[in-house]
Amino acid sequence: MSKKQMTTKLAILSVNLMLAVMEFIGLVLMVKLYKSYNLHPFGWLQYYTQLSNIFSMFAAFGVAFFEARDLIIKKEMPHPLARLFKFITACMLMQTFLVTLFVLSPMGMMGGFLPLMFEGANLYHHLLCPLLSVISLIILEKGEKITLKHCVYALIPTVIYAVVSVTLNILKVWHGPYPFLYVYEQPFYMSIIWAVVILGGAFLITLLVKALANIPLKKKKES
Repeated sequence: MSKKQMTTKLAILSVNLMLAVMEFIGLVLMVKLYKSYNLHPFGWLQYYTQLSNIFSMFAAFGVAFFEARDLIIKKEMPHPLARLFKFITACMLMQTFLVTLFVLSPMGMMGGFLPLMFEGANLYHHLLCPLLSVISLIILEKGEKITLKHCVYALIPTVIYAVVSVTLNILKVWHGPYPFLYVYEQPFYMSIIWAVVILGGAFLITLLVKALANIPLKKKKES
């Protein structure tokens, strides 16, 4: 392993440990917030934001583990599965970031832009973690080329969440938690439009992250 490879691995290890810690801090803050309002301490698990950040935390720990192992045994080893999971979580977090910025903030949810992006757990889960995850993936974590197939994989968690959340809203088990999931408070056609917008936007986000993540690989081939 060259000195440059060791430096890159140390950077990936450090950034992913930082990401995992920030994810955990955000989760702790959410538990405290819900307890302070006498709500179920894990009621926030119905939010896509928190689920995507939990997934991201485990993916970051996984990448950190593999990079630490490679540094110990001093070998440059490909980790396509770890890269796939990091790609999936980066797409999910970027969706969280963009939906918060361009959908939830204009709707005035939780007080609007400033509270949604900068207060408590939101600072970590809506802003810092999504940006750090994507930046790490596209700048540091080079590896197997991300393909259209990976984009389809990245869309699966969002589709599952959409099906479960809409079903639970129809059954009146959940109310929301997002305004566009209020199936009984909006016309049926609006629910269809929101489904197309959210899922279509999620797929476009995977294509964007894919393009950005593959840029270093293209440059490497050209050199």
